[in-house]
Amino acid sequence: MAVVIRSRGLVVEARELARTLLTDLPERWRHSAGVARRAEQVSGTLPDAADRKILVAAAWLHDIGYAARLHITGFHPLDGGLYLLGVEWPHRVASLVAHHSEAFCVAEVRGLADRLSQFPAENSPVTDALTYADQTIGPNGREMHFDERVQDMLRRHGPASPNALAHPRRARRLRAAVARVELRLAEPLPSLAQQAPAFRLSGPLPA
Repeated sequence: MAVVIRSRGLVVEARELARTLLTDLPERWRHSAGVARRAEQVSGTLPDAADRKILVAAAWLHDIGYAARLHITGFHPLDGGLYLLGVEWPHRVASLVAHHSEAFCVAEVRGLADRLSQFPAENSPVTDALTYADQTIGPNGREMHFDERVQDMLRRHGPASPNALAHPRRARRLRAAVARVELRLAEPLPSLAQQAPAFRLSGPLPA
């Protein structure tokens, strides 16, 4: 059944969909909530209000492919993107989810590059910000330094995993994206100082 993005907005719809799909994965939900919070924090690096909303929506949804009901390929970025296309979410959101955190590097190792190629690969400050948010929040939603996050990932997945095999190439790209966001945060665009937030989540993030 197609999803209708109702008047309450893209970000809230994304949060509620992630909550529903990850209800049986509390640690993954906490991570997603932390990534969304981080994405909101760094959204000021994006001058366009629509981009800021897209970023935070994608942050909420980036790990929905871990939900058992969404498993098609067993590769969560791709499965999440395929689901979002199937329920008629905006194609850009689906593509950001499918490609988040340089997923194509792992897709190549897993033999899924052709499947992933149906999603346009964006290379922009939005993708940088999504990578930064994902790579500085740990599995339980706590903030982590990028290097800590990478080492934790390698420990969890194991030395023979596709993630580990893709790591040399992927890590360089992840680190470069994180560095670009840190530079933008240190030297914000002057016009952003007068901009109102594109959205604001009321109250604390759900536990």
